[in-house]
Amino acid sequence: MVNPGGGGRSRVARRRQRIRDRKRARARRAALAAGVAGLLVIAGMLGMALSTGHSSARALAADGAAEAGQAPASAGGPASDTSVFTALAATTAAAAQSPASSSASAAATSTTAPDSASPEPSAESAAANDPAGATGAANPGSTVDSPPHQTGSPVGKPFGGTPAVGVLYRTDSGVDSHFCSASVVHSPAGNLVITAGHCVYSDGPKQNIAFAPGYHDGKTPYGSWNVTKIVVSDAWRSTNDQDQDVAFLQVAPSGSGASLESVTGANQIAFDRGFGMPVTVPAYPQGSGTPITCVAPAVKYSATQTEWDCRGYPDGTSGAPFLTDVDASGEKGTVVGVIGGYQQGGSTPDVSYSSYFGGAIQALYQNASAR
Repeated sequence: MVNPGGGGRSRVARRRQRIRDRKRARARRAALAAGVAGLLVIAGMLGMALSTGHSSARALAADGAAEAGQAPASAGGPASDTSVFTALAATTAAAAQSPASSSASAAATSTTAPDSASPEPSAESAAANDPAGATGAANPGSTVDSPPHQTGSPVGKPFGGTPAVGVLYRTDSGVDSHFCSASVVHSPAGNLVITAGHCVYSDGPKQNIAFAPGYHDGKTPYGSWNVTKIVVSDAWRSTNDQDQDVAFLQVAPSGSGASLESVTGANQIAFDRGFGMPVTVPAYPQGSGTPITCVAPAVKYSATQTEWDCRGYPDGTSGAPFLTDVDASGEKGTVVGVIGGYQQGGSTPDVSYSSYFGGAIQALYQNASAR
């Protein structure tokens, strides 16, 4: 029944007011909880940043102290972190007492969080996301097993020459126009000379070539020997394969019928000797009448190429022998390479190369010495 004096409406109004009050109270509590949660997120993120900052500061301080020979000093650390957390706790308590402040804090959290969740990428992550940059840093382009060049590599020195090493020249130009080096290697017929393939065979074999062993100051003390046959591998003939940049030359006997080897003696030849042994390289720079020599290790450039670092070996030294096991006289040894191969022997006078003397070069020698 309804109170005609309006008391019924007052109770209804009061009930509605209480409902509205409860709703507003729940809304304030929800806003306060959201504000506190946002502040805790900010506090955690600041704590992590400060912890990282202090760790970096300690590391930098330790590095600086180590360089100065001092014990590292403290860079701050937990005390500073605690002061930050105390300030945040005070702010949280004030927000709990003020619904308006809670709402403002919640609004601030909603605008700051996205920036905090998306930090600027580090230099490391940027490099990781840049394939071109990463590739450039990891690999400058070389794919061979090459040791660093020696900073104090030796230099070729003039010497008096040796009977079994000499120059190649065109008979129509004269010996002073020699263009490559070469050496006598032992063979059954005693008529075999070794040099680089690129010295004597490009689009075909060179014609009118002679060998002058022991050449010095315009003199040919052991005569001049005409080349009658040039033997190169099929791989060199067809594609100039740098791994087989070797040629064997047969020469005619002297006017009296003597073989070359009987006049000059000969170096031995060996195969699959590996890398790392010191070798002596007598050679003739183009345009010079004085031979040079140098001793340095024959190191591994790749499985099929040998590198030899000695300065002062310009054009004309191609074909010079890599000699190991040199005898006491310094005149004879064992050929384990010739200047040639990669970059046709090297693009600078300071670093030379040779095709590695393995099975293919051994087969070529056997073919040349059997003819």
